[in-house]
Amino acid sequence: MNLSQGQRVNIRGEDFLITNIKNSNKNKTKFVFEALGLGNLVGGKRFLFDTSIDSDFQPTDPTKIEFQEDTSVHCIETKLYIETLIRKATIQTNDITLATKGVFRKETYQFAPTIKALNLPRPRLLIADAVGLGKTIEVGIFLSEMIKRGKGKRIMVLALKSILTQFQQEIWSRFAIPLVRLDSIGIQKLKSELPLNKNPFDYYDKTIISIDTLKQNEKFQHYIEKTRWDIIVIDECHTVANKLSERGNLAKSLSKKCESLILTSATPHSGKKENFANIIGMIEPTAISWNGDFSKKNIKEYFVRRFKKDVQTELKASFLKREVVPLWAQLSQDEINFLALQQEIKNHGHQLNAKNKEEKDLLFSIGLFKSFLSSPKAALETVSKRLDKVKKKFEESRFLSDDITTLHRCGFLLEKILSNHSDTKYRKFKSILNELGWSGKKNDKRFVVFAERIATLKYLEKNLITDFKLSAETICLFSGQLSDKDQQEVIEDFGKQDSSTRILLCSDAGSLGVNLHYYCHIIFNYDIPWSLITLEQRNGRIDRYGQEENPRIYYLLSKSENSEIESDLRIIDKLREKEEEVYKSLGDAQSVFQLYDSKQEEKLVCDAIKSKNEHFTTREKNIQNDDFFENLFSNTESSEKDVQPKFEEMITLFDSDSKFYESLCNYINQHEKLTSDFLKFETESDILTVTNTKEIQKILYDIPIEAKPKSQNPYYLTLDKDLVENSITKARKKKGDWPKYHILYENHPLVQYLLTIVEANNSENKANIVKLNHLPKECIYYVVNGQVANASGTIVLSEFFVLSLDILGHFSVNCFQRFVTDFKLQNNIYSLQVESTEIERINQKLPQVIGKAIEYIEIQKSHNEAKLFDKLIPYDKKLNQWKSDSYQYLNDYYGNKTLDKLTEGRKKREIDEIESVASITEENYNKLREIDNQPYIKVLAVFFNS
Repeated sequence: MNLSQGQRVNIRGEDFLITNIKNSNKNKTKFVFEALGLGNLVGGKRFLFDTSIDSDFQPTDPTKIEFQEDTSVHCIETKLYIETLIRKATIQTNDITLATKGVFRKETYQFAPTIKALNLPRPRLLIADAVGLGKTIEVGIFLSEMIKRGKGKRIMVLALKSILTQFQQEIWSRFAIPLVRLDSIGIQKLKSELPLNKNPFDYYDKTIISIDTLKQNEKFQHYIEKTRWDIIVIDECHTVANKLSERGNLAKSLSKKCESLILTSATPHSGKKENFANIIGMIEPTAISWNGDFSKKNIKEYFVRRFKKDVQTELKASFLKREVVPLWAQLSQDEINFLALQQEIKNHGHQLNAKNKEEKDLLFSIGLFKSFLSSPKAALETVSKRLDKVKKKFEESRFLSDDITTLHRCGFLLEKILSNHSDTKYRKFKSILNELGWSGKKNDKRFVVFAERIATLKYLEKNLITDFKLSAETICLFSGQLSDKDQQEVIEDFGKQDSSTRILLCSDAGSLGVNLHYYCHIIFNYDIPWSLITLEQRNGRIDRYGQEENPRIYYLLSKSENSEIESDLRIIDKLREKEEEVYKSLGDAQSVFQLYDSKQEEKLVCDAIKSKNEHFTTREKNIQNDDFFENLFSNTESSEKDVQPKFEEMITLFDSDSKFYESLCNYINQHEKLTSDFLKFETESDILTVTNTKEIQKILYDIPIEAKPKSQNPYYLTLDKDLVENSITKARKKKGDWPKYHILYENHPLVQYLLTIVEANNSENKANIVKLNHLPKECIYYVVNGQVANASGTIVLSEFFVLSLDILGHFSVNCFQRFVTDFKLQNNIYSLQVESTEIERINQKLPQVIGKAIEYIEIQKSHNEAKLFDKLIPYDKKLNQWKSDSYQYLNDYYGNKTLDKLTEGRKKREIDEIESVASITEENYNKLREIDNQPYIKVLAVFFNS
C-alpha cells in the first residue's frame, strides 16, 4: 500500500495526518509512521503507529471529495491552504531553493559544496576549504537544502568538544536547525529525563556530540549500532583519518549508518595516501582501489577544496588586511649562559652521532631548546622530568642528557633566569602591553596568547596577574586538559562583549575550529610552533571570515650575537616568514613543505636544527608521496566552474512572505479560537510572535534550551535578516545569551508546526471552489498535488500542477506557477457566488481528473526514473570496474602459491569485504531506483468561470 508524508489515513475510527514515515521491517512491507490527530478525540495530539500492529487502516480516497464554495475574504483560505502544502512539500531539484533564506552573507563559493553533493547518487562530500572560509556556513546550507528535500530529518553532527556549543548555536541562529547538544551536561540531563533503556538517538532526531564522547561511552556505542541517520556530519575529519585508531574505526562504522555524509577539514590529509584514502573511502568506498591507490580522476567529485586565492574576488571585503608585528628580544646574559650549555649538549650529541649514530643527546638538546623558546619555565619542567627519569635508573652513561650534574647545571641556570627576572621575551611581552596602554581593565583590548606548553601558559598567568595586578577573571587559560563543559564555557565567554577576560592564554588545542574573532583581533604567538600548519591554524582563529577589524599578529622572537644560537633562532624565524609568504599569496601553508602533517613538519625543523640548515625550503627527495597531493588539489578553482549554483524561486500564491505570514496568523487565530496575544504577525516590522505555551514547549522539546525564551516571554521570528544578524551580534554582548530573534522561514520548527495546523484544519475529503470572472468562460481548473514515495516512505516526486477542462471537454496539464501568474492570483481576488449546479458539474468530472492526474504523474515518474537510470549508468560501470579490479588485485597478490591457514583466512576476509562493499553500494543504487509505488493524488482546489 502506498503511504507518504502529508497523506491522511483513518485508524480506529479517527483521522490522522502522516508527518513522518519509515520502514519497520526488512522487506519494506510494514511501516512506522508519526501522525497528527485530526478528529475531536485525537485532535492536535501526536501519535506513533506501526502498520504491523495497526494493519486495519484506510488511506483517503481522492475521488471522494466534497466541494464547497470559498467564502473567505479574497479567497484567502484557498490560497493559504495551497501555499501551506507548497511550503511543506519536498523538492527534487539540484538547484538551491531554501538556504538563501538563512542569515549569512551570500558568497557564491559557499553554495558549491551543496550543488556538488546533490549531483552525486548519494549526497556525500568532503569540504576541505582553507582556514577561515566558513565551512560551518557551508554545512548549514547543505542541511537546509536536504531538509527541504525530505532527506534531513535525522542528523548527527560530530565535532570537537570545544566547539559543540559554537557549532550548535551557529546552525540554529543562522538556519533554525535544532541540534541537541550531548556534552557531559547534556548526557546527565538525558539520564534524568529518559528511561534507562531508551536510545537517545531515537528520541532526538538531531544531535551534536563529540566523537571522543562516543568512543569513550560503551552504552552510546551500543545505541548507535541500532540507529540510522539521514545525515552525519564529521567536523575536523582529519582526526578520524587513521582507520586503525578508535576514532577512525568509529567514524568508519558511522559512515555506513547514514545516507548522506559530510566531512570537513582545512587540513584533510597528513601526507599519507592511506589516511586520505580512508576519508574518501567513508564517502564512497568504490572510489578507492582495493590496494589503497586512487587518482584525482576517481575522487575529484567527492571533495571541494578552495583557498583564499581561489575566492579572493568574492571575499575582498570579507578579509581585512593583516598586520604582522615581530617583537625582538635581545637575549640576556643569563639566557645566553643557559643556551651555551644547551649548545654544549647539542655539540656532544653531534660527536656521538658521528661516531656511533646515537642521537640521544642531540634530540634532548633540541627538545630543551624548543621548550626554552616557549619559556624558561617550560624548559625547567623538561629538565625536571629528565632528572626524575635519570635518577630512577641509577646507571652510568656517556650521554650528557643522562648526566645528573649537567642536568642540575641546566636547572640552576634556568632558575637563575627566573629569579633574576632576566626572561627577556616575557619582559618584551610586558613592555608591549604597557606601550599599548593595556592594564587589564574592562575596556582594554582583549588578546589571544598562544603557547605550546601548559607550563608556559601557567607561567604567563602567574606573572601577568602579579605584574599587572589582575583579578582572576581578567585572564583565562584554555587547553585540552579542560573538561568539555569548561572548554565550551571558556570559548563562549571570550566571544561575549561583557566578558571579563582580557587575555586568553591558549594551547594549540585552541587552534582548531574555535571562533576567537568576536571582540578580538590581536594574537600573540608567544612561541612559534614548529609547524606551518599549526601556525596557520592559530592565526586563523582571528583572521577569518566575519572579522570586523584588521587582524594584528605579534610574534615574540629572540635574537643573539652568538653565531650558533642565532643560527638556530634563525631557523625558527624562517617559519614566521614562510607563513607570511603563504598569507600574502592567499595560498596553502601545507604546500610549502608538502608534508601535510604537523608532526612531520616539526621533524623537518628538528632536522634543520640538527644539520644547521637555515634553508630548509624543500623536502628530502625520499619523502613519501612526493608531489601527489599538490597535484591532487591543483586547479581547484577551474574544476569548481562546473558546480556554479543556480537558484530556484519557490512557487507562491502571495506577493510577499510578509503577506503569507500575516494570512497564516489570522487564519490560525480565527480557526483555533486564539487571541492575537498568542500568535501575532506585525506587518510593519515583519515580526511573528508566538507565546511559549506548554503545548509549544512540547512541540519544541528538542531545540537548544538556550534558544528558548524565558518564562512568559514569546518567541520572536522575523523576515528581517538584518534584525536577526543584529540579534546575533547583540547576543555576543552577554554571557549565556542567544539571539532573541529567529529567522522566519519554512525550516523553523515553529513554522512547521503552524503549517501543520493549517493543513490539519482542512479536511481531506473537502476542497474549495473559487469562481473568478477573469478566467476563460466555461473553463474549469483543478489544482492538483501528485506525490510518489519510494519503498522507504520518502517522497521522491511531488508536483503541483493544474488540470484544465476547456469548453470542448478537453483536458490539459498546465504549470501551476504560470497559472498563478497568468491569472494574477497573487493579487486580491474576488469569488463570485457558486451555484449548486456548478458544484455538481465540477464533481462529475472528478474521476476523470484523478485518472488524468495519475497518468500525468506516472509520466513524470517515468521521466524521473529514466533520469535516475541515466545518472546511475556511469556509477554502475564504476562499481563493476572496481569489483573486477579488486578481484584481479587479490589474484595477483596471492597468486597460485600454496597458502597457509592464516593467509587463506585473510584472503577470504578480503573477498567477503569486497562482496560486502559491492552489495551495499548496489543496494544503495537500487534504493534510488525504487519509485514504483502508486501515485498519491490530491485535488487541492478548483478555479472556474461559468
